[in-house]
Amino acid sequence: MKDLKGKKLLVLGNSYSTVNVVKLAKKMGLHVVVTGLIPNGQAEAFADEYFKVDTTDYPTLLQYIKEHGIDGVMTGSGEFNIINMINICKLAGLPVYATKEQWDCCQDKRNFKDLCKKHGVPGVPEFGVDDVLTEKDFPVIVKPVDGCSSRGINVCYNTEELIVAKQKALEASPAKKILIERYINNGGLTHVIKYVVVDGKFFMEVMGDRYVLNGGLITAVTFFPSKNTDLFMRTSDEAVQKMFRSIGYNNGVFFLQSLPEGDNIYTYEMGLRTGGGMTYKLTEATSGNNDLEMLIHYAITGQMCEPADLDTIDANLKGKKAASLAMPLRLGTIGSVAGLDKIVEMDGVVNLTHFYEVGDTIVPKNINTLDQLFARVMVARDSQEELMETLNAIRNTVSVKDVDGNDMIIWDTFDGIYQEYHDTK
Repeated sequence: MKDLKGKKLLVLGNSYSTVNVVKLAKKMGLHVVVTGLIPNGQAEAFADEYFKVDTTDYPTLLQYIKEHGIDGVMTGSGEFNIINMINICKLAGLPVYATKEQWDCCQDKRNFKDLCKKHGVPGVPEFGVDDVLTEKDFPVIVKPVDGCSSRGINVCYNTEELIVAKQKALEASPAKKILIERYINNGGLTHVIKYVVVDGKFFMEVMGDRYVLNGGLITAVTFFPSKNTDLFMRTSDEAVQKMFRSIGYNNGVFFLQSLPEGDNIYTYEMGLRTGGGMTYKLTEATSGNNDLEMLIHYAITGQMCEPADLDTIDANLKGKKAASLAMPLRLGTIGSVAGLDKIVEMDGVVNLTHFYEVGDTIVPKNINTLDQLFARVMVARDSQEELMETLNAIRNTVSVKDVDGNDMIIWDTFDGIYQEYHDTK
């Protein structure tokens, strides 16, 4: 990477979603200014300056950029400010990794499914919104075309549930449009696939096996690299590259979400951004590549990285094993938390992020969304055995109880995976 010391970066958003952007930019030697209207937001505490202005106030931001010699604009994984970043950079003539047209094409699930179909990327079979479904068509999954954080997504097993799910998806969709797809019942396994694009060349950064919560839709644990990496490369990689070249995507990052079923891998969603799951922390700890660092570098220089930096990208993580362990909660008010201090001292723990404190309450609307998660811990080890040992130690160390002393963390999915691993050793 080029030396960026002394360059100035404007970060849009003063929430938790931009904290890691600010921290990493500071580590890269940048002078960081945070903007946004959230009072006493989390990001400003780590920045050099805080400029209190609405991130949609383009005239004021453009004047600030010009008067203060801002070299680049960046934001976190929040979609609201990604759009603002794209618009501001275009107006200011600053580098930005995606155009508004590319964003719109990929962000809308309907547009993305059509793009996949056009270029031969296998997609989940779907139904029309007005189709009359019979018993053999169920189960299906209903989702808004433009939702995020798993909001408005529901699995339906009959017509009555479908009617309710359609309404919930519509309520969660700003565009008031929904999708209905066949629900792939494969034991709760999905894939997350990260790509880095540099000067028109595509590199798979990593692919993970993501296991969702039993009976739910949110992640319980993700393992890297995926057992299906080679299968995806054989069946989908060429078509994925062709698809993104068709929209002129030459520099940046993106992630895909897919479902395996036998020898098929169906791609059903994507993000033209680095993920909120902070996978870059795991790739940096294993292969040595950090896609968020590359995006910040691009925002300042218009270049993702130096040619030698590409050698750090390895979808197989240089032979190492990694995981992101989530801690979903049951309904209730948190009465006590224990063990977090011990977790961060364990071998291989790369990052621990927790989202709730004692006194916070998990309510029904949080269920099956990212707001159900108490914490996420990332681990990287040299072998699968070492990885599973650390993950199980974390599971047996952390404790979250409600005000009546009942356990709140739902470990069912991880416990089943660990038991299967232990039985087959």
